[in-house]
Amino acid sequence: MFSSCNKEEKTNDPYPPFIVLNGESVVWAELNKPYSDPGAVAFDITSDQDTIDISFRMVINNPVNTGQVGSYKVTYNIKDEAGNNAPEKSRTVFVNIF
Repeated sequence: MFSSCNKEEKTNDPYPPFIVLNGESVVWAELNKPYSDPGAVAFDITSDQDTIDISFRMVINNPVNTGQVGSYKVTYNIKDEAGNNAPEKSRTVFVNIF
């Protein structure tokens, strides 16, 4: 007789992960200079109520173009193993001449 893996803990995890921005949520970058985003970290509360770092799973959308004056929104999203989504975090980057 075959049995499947017990995935019960995934369905019993009601806790969504959370994201913490490194640095400020609004920053300025200089036109035609490299921009290095400070990033973010993400944590999950497991069904056992342990808090673990799951930053490696984070999906980051960074459209910042320092060759063009404007404002850009960097977004951070993550989903835990149970399928719970964290509330999206974002950073606004203003590219301008200084």
